[in-house]
Amino acid sequence: MQSGRKNDPVNPKGFRAGSAPEEAQDDSLVKASGEHGLDENMVREMGYQFVDMIVEYWKGLEGRRVYGPLSPVGLDEMFEEPLPEHGEPLADVLQECRTQVFPNTMAIGSRRYFGMMNPAPMPVAVFADALASAMNQNVASWRHAPSGTAIEKRVIRWLCDLFGLPDTSFGTLASGGSLSNITALKLAINKALGRDLSQVENLAGPGSEISKLIFYVSSQGHYSFDKAVDVLGLGRGQLRKIPQDDIFRVDLKALEQCIQDDINAGLKPACIIGIAGNTNTGSIDKLDKLAEIAKNYNCWFHVDAAYGGAVVLSEMYGLMLRGIDQADSITVDPHKWFYMPFSAGGILVRDGDFLRRSFLVHPEYYMEKVLSEEDTPEKDSRSFHQGDKVNFFQYGVQGSRRLNALKLWMTFKMVGRKQYAAWVEKDIELARIMAARMRRQDDFRILGPNTLGICNFRWEPKRPDGVKDYSATEIDSLNRELQEMVENEGDTWFSYTILNGQVALRVNVENRMMEQSDIERLVLVIRRTANRILARKE
Repeated sequence: MQSGRKNDPVNPKGFRAGSAPEEAQDDSLVKASGEHGLDENMVREMGYQFVDMIVEYWKGLEGRRVYGPLSPVGLDEMFEEPLPEHGEPLADVLQECRTQVFPNTMAIGSRRYFGMMNPAPMPVAVFADALASAMNQNVASWRHAPSGTAIEKRVIRWLCDLFGLPDTSFGTLASGGSLSNITALKLAINKALGRDLSQVENLAGPGSEISKLIFYVSSQGHYSFDKAVDVLGLGRGQLRKIPQDDIFRVDLKALEQCIQDDINAGLKPACIIGIAGNTNTGSIDKLDKLAEIAKNYNCWFHVDAAYGGAVVLSEMYGLMLRGIDQADSITVDPHKWFYMPFSAGGILVRDGDFLRRSFLVHPEYYMEKVLSEEDTPEKDSRSFHQGDKVNFFQYGVQGSRRLNALKLWMTFKMVGRKQYAAWVEKDIELARIMAARMRRQDDFRILGPNTLGICNFRWEPKRPDGVKDYSATEIDSLNRELQEMVENEGDTWFSYTILNGQVALRVNVENRMMEQSDIERLVLVIRRTANRILARKE
C-alpha cells in the first residue's frame, strides 16, 4: 500500500545511504529528530507512513498465511548485517519491514488464528501506546508522571471495583501475569512471616521459617508459579501441585488432605492459589470453596485470573467467578481478553497498604519527603489513596514503568463495559459452537469442559481396514501430525496440548471480529486434513 506522499520523511532531499555526503545526511537526520526544533511536517509525514503500514498489515491478515514453515537459521541470515554506519531513508526501512518482517510473523489478529491468549488488539489501544511513547513518562513516581499516575490509579480502581474488592484495595500494573503471580507469592510470604520492607529496623533474614512455608496450586496451574518459588528462594517442593478433578479444576478433597498432612509434618500452609481460566482448558476452580479453605487455615488466597478474569465484565457469565471477591490478591492480564496489545498485566490486592509496605523503599534521588506517623495526612474517604501522591515503584518489583495505563483508560472510556461483555460472550458462544460441530464428527472426542473460549478435542480415527484400532501412542502421533500439517500449510492455526497424558487439539477463540462462519471454516479445514492423513495411510 502506498501512502501517496512523495517526500521521504527522514531524507526530504532524496539522499540515500552510501551515496550522499555525510553532512547532508546528518542535517536531515537532525531535522527529523527535532534536535534543533521540531519539524512538524516531517513528523506528520513520518506518522502518516506508519499509520499506512499498520492499516496495510491489518488489511492483509486475512489474505495471507496465518503461519508457515519457518527456520531460525533462515531468519537469522535474512537479518544478518553489520550495524549501519549511516542512516537509510525511512521508506527503505519500511519496505524491508513490509517484505521481511510482516511475512514472517504469526498473524495474531487474523480471524483464522485460534492459538494462545493473544488477541486482535484494539486500534485505539495501539495508538494510545504510540502516544504513551511520545510522552515517554516514567510512571515510577508521581513527580515524573502526575497525570499518568492518576490515570493508573483510576484504572486500578475500575479493576478492583469490577472484581468486587473493597475500598482498601489497590494494585499495580505489570508486564504480565508471570510478574503478578511472583508478586502475589511474595506478599503471601510477607504475610506468613509478618515482615515487609517498611520495617527498616528488621535487617535479619527470614531464617529457617521460610523453608516451612507451603503453597498450593492445581496441577493445571501456570508455569509462572514454578518460576516464582525459585525466584523467591523457595524449594520447588514447597509448591504443592494438587490433582485435578474430571473437568480440570483443583480437587478440593485432595487439597485439604495435603494441607492436613503438611500441618501434621510441622509445616506452615501459606498460600492457596485458585485458577480462573487455566491455559489448557479454561477451567475455573471453585473459588468460593477455596476462599473458605484459605480462611480456615489462615492462608493467603491468590487467584490467577490472567485469562478468565475478563468474564467479570459479563452479567451472563460473571457468576463463574463466584468467590473471587474474597481473594487477597488477583492477577489480571488485560493483554489477553481485554484485547489490549502487549504488555498490560496487573495485580490487585485486597489490602493496598500492605502491598505498599511490602515494597516500600525511599531512594534519596526521588526527592520525596519521608513522613512520620504524626505527619501522615488523613486518607481521602472516597477510596484507598485517592488524593495522595502515589509512587508506583513502591508497589512492586518494577522501577522504571511505562504508561501502560493510558491504553486501558482510553479504551475503557471508548468501549464501555457493555460492549466488552458482548465481545466476551460472543467468544464463549463461538467456542461452544466449535465443540458442538466437533461432537458431530464420529472420530473426534471432546475433552475438557469448554467453560470459556477454549475448545479441546482429540482425533481418534479407526484404521481404514477396520481390523484393528490405532493404539493410544499412534493416536497421539496422528493428532500432532494433523496440527503440524495445518500449521505448515498456513491456512489456519491452532495448538495442541497434553490432557490426562493424551495429546489434545486446542482451539482458543479470542477475537472480537470473529464470526460463526470462521468456526465453520475451521471445522472444514480440520476435517479435510484428517481425511488426507488417513488416505495416505491406506
